[in-house]
Amino acid sequence: MSQRAPVIYTTKIKPEWLDYNNHMNVAYYVLIFDEAGVQLVADLGLSEEVTKETNISWMVLENHITYNNEVVLDQPVEVRCQLLDYDSKRLHLYFEMYGADEEGGEYLASTLEQMAMCVDLNLRKACEFPALVATNIEQMAEEQKVLEKPVNIGRTIGIRRK
Repeated sequence: MSQRAPVIYTTKIKPEWLDYNNHMNVAYYVLIFDEAGVQLVADLGLSEEVTKETNISWMVLENHITYNNEVVLDQPVEVRCQLLDYDSKRLHLYFEMYGADEEGGEYLASTLEQMAMCVDLNLRKACEFPALVATNIEQMAEEQKVLEKPVNIGRTIGIRRK
């Protein structure tokens, strides 16, 4: 991509996230993406505090994750997020996690394609995003309309046969 989605979350790899291969365990990639999603939704106006006040929240419906390259202890990573599509109740998101290398560059460590939905916690059912959140989603879509569609979305899993 010539243009890139913005960084929405950064962290360093913690000791408790490592497995016996001495790199980050697969479960913690999802944790980092989840924390990035929480930050994204808060930035859109649906923070934990707003949820406590309104009983309107968000829930993940589906995730597709790839593990492209390993990350290790104390390594900084950043997560970028692209809004692929949306409607009044759902967000189709694409996250990329980049690891910092020793030369000051970066490499793609992992990707996550996600469908998330706005939920009324009183009814435990889908609902429309609150007006302010909807406006912020529309603004995000407008800002990101120049981004190319990622080639990594819509993947299926299977063994390739010749």
